[in-house]
Amino acid sequence: MKTLEGNTRLAFLFFFASHIPATLCIDLQALFPNLYHQKLKDLLLWYTDIFNDELMRGPHDTWFRAIVCGEFFFQLPFFFVAVKVLLNTNNYNGKGWFRSACMLYGAHTSTTLIPILACHCANEGATFVEKVMVISIYFPYLCFPLWLAYIGVVSEDVFGNTNTKND
Repeated sequence: MKTLEGNTRLAFLFFFASHIPATLCIDLQALFPNLYHQKLKDLLLWYTDIFNDELMRGPHDTWFRAIVCGEFFFQLPFFFVAVKVLLNTNNYNGKGWFRSACMLYGAHTSTTLIPILACHCANEGATFVEKVMVISIYFPYLCFPLWLAYIGVVSEDVFGNTNTKND
């Protein structure tokens, strides 16, 4: 679990691959609501109603839109890169730029989740069960980035390779 090998690699591959459509179809509605088809708007409305996610229900506070901007400009491109690299780990150096990118992504993303989770905990309009449900939805988006940052920090090569490969 200290390197991106085996089941750990597969877990991260699934995490990043599944995060691409979630970001494109749901999260970015906070920035570009008029660009979305009504069915996707309805999906977001259904989600916010069922789970009482006040952050994803408009209007969006400036701080939240700023976090989503970071997701759009920094995280979303990294998702595509991570999927490509994790599908082809034999072609990449786990000591180079990808290791650095993992640490940057992990630190950035996990710190954005702190105010988001705090808002959900403080949501006075939500029941305890709603808070637990919505926090459990967001929690993997804290755990995986923290885990990835940890891997980058403690592993000289995030893929566990002992030989040198070209970047």
